[in-house]
Amino acid sequence: MSDHEIETLAAASGQRLVREFADKYANLRERVRRLPMAEAKETSTQLSCPLEVAQVASLVNLDGILSAKEAVGIISGELQRRATVGEDVPNISSNILDFSLVEGRWIEYIYGSFARELELKTRELSNLESAAESENITVEKALIILNARTKLAEGFIMPAIRAWLAEHPKSNSEDLLMAFGPAVTKWKPSTLKGKLLQLRRRNQAMFRQLRTALTSASESATVDATMARIDSLVDGLGADMSRMSPNVVAHFIVHIAPRPTGRGDKSRYVEVGVSSTRGDKTEPDMASPFDFLERDVRLARRRSGADQTAYLNEHISRVIRVLKYQGNSISDCVERCVLEIRERLHLQNAPASEIIEKAKAELADAPAEQRDEIATRIVSDFINSYVIVG
Repeated sequence: MSDHEIETLAAASGQRLVREFADKYANLRERVRRLPMAEAKETSTQLSCPLEVAQVASLVNLDGILSAKEAVGIISGELQRRATVGEDVPNISSNILDFSLVEGRWIEYIYGSFARELELKTRELSNLESAAESENITVEKALIILNARTKLAEGFIMPAIRAWLAEHPKSNSEDLLMAFGPAVTKWKPSTLKGKLLQLRRRNQAMFRQLRTALTSASESATVDATMARIDSLVDGLGADMSRMSPNVVAHFIVHIAPRPTGRGDKSRYVEVGVSSTRGDKTEPDMASPFDFLERDVRLARRRSGADQTAYLNEHISRVIRVLKYQGNSISDCVERCVLEIRERLHLQNAPASEIIEKAKAELADAPAEQRDEIATRIVSDFINSYVIVG
């Protein structure tokens, strides 16, 4: 791809990011107002963090992105980093809340839509990269691989990391990798840190392999420019961890993104991770509350008796809480759960309409403080009748 094409792609990605961030920030701010204060205070006490941090972490947890503890760890870590570099967040409730909302927005983006979209894009890339294992890779194949990686790194990842750097004063490339790397690799930050040197060397080795293939090409301005780009990336990957350029970090993130197992890239230069499974199929990571509900219903079959009932009720109630905070009424929560389970588990004989109508009537007559519990029971009874027993 030409530099102009990459810039156009990056500009479009940046515009989408701005819109998504505006919507996500507004959504989190509105939902913080509706979050039960008792729940936030309990999280704050348990995790020894400011109440405002606990409020946002609770929403991240409700959205199924990360646990409240993990979210608190990330937000608190950034608070500490800013204090270390002399960019303290004022110890005023409104300032801490606004800071936490911005960080919560980043957590939901990086661990949510960014990680999912990157996974899908690397699936497309992995089949091309399988040729990198060959010692006789052609010039054309090497150019195709490099163009695909450049498109992903500079057209999709670069706008995100530039935006992150702009909103995180005095941050460096190591901070950047610790923000994006765990979400991409699914590793703990400590594990990622321990592997960074090895991963950078493998990334350099892959680029050198592709460069070697290009040396056999006849004189060409395109090939010369590509080789110069490779040389720059190899040098950049050898820099101090905190002094890598955003462009190099973007290419490195492409490299560490796991490739699907059983197909695609098997190069010794590329890290291969484990794809998630759901319903005995290889699929993208779970993106909605119903993805989690489907998984939990399937896992419940492995349990029995009171343990199975408690497991189902706990996970159903969590999904209902997420749906409520997304703006659904309690009867809508039940309806959506029943319809999603019927569709996903192919329960064509289940009388969903009848169950939903009865549920709405029962919920309408119930005291407000009992409706969540009743909704959980209705969904649980449906699962027990048509999935567990049926």
